[in-house]
Amino acid sequence: MKTKFLLPYRLKIMGWVLFLLGLFLLGFALITETEDPDFLNTEVFALAANTIHIGVTDNPIYFRFVETNLLDEIIELLLIIGGICIAFSKHKDEDEFISKLRLDSLLWATYINYGVLIFSILFIYELSFFYVLVANMFTILLLFIIRFNWVLIRSAKFEEDEK
Repeated sequence: MKTKFLLPYRLKIMGWVLFLLGLFLLGFALITETEDPDFLNTEVFALAANTIHIGVTDNPIYFRFVETNLLDEIIELLLIIGGICIAFSKHKDEDEFISKLRLDSLLWATYINYGVLIFSILFIYELSFFYVLVANMFTILLLFIIRFNWVLIRSAKFEEDEK
């Protein structure tokens, strides 16, 4: 089956490398909570920035250069780009069955993702909700990748059992 919008299969391997590197850096960032590497401190152009210090919010900044550490942005980009490459690269044997599994998995991941978001809107507040929103950027891709590969492996085992 011809699909217009899927990425080439070879990008899946690059996606795994980027995604796993992002997970490694995320683990590093969580372990060394307060120590961002100094070499990633730089000045960047910000469309909007608002800094929060304990209990005090500074005035928002628009269309200016700001000093920041790029570790968070690097981790987020690695996870998102890697996840997209994994999730939306063609399978070796892309056919109608794989396309149906892909669509079903994407719908399932979307329902679960927004179910968790609705639950969070109702029961999680303030800065904790911000953390949920940050995690929510990645969960739809992660849920899709897990379910799609799990169903794919299960269907391959089912086919083997029938032979």
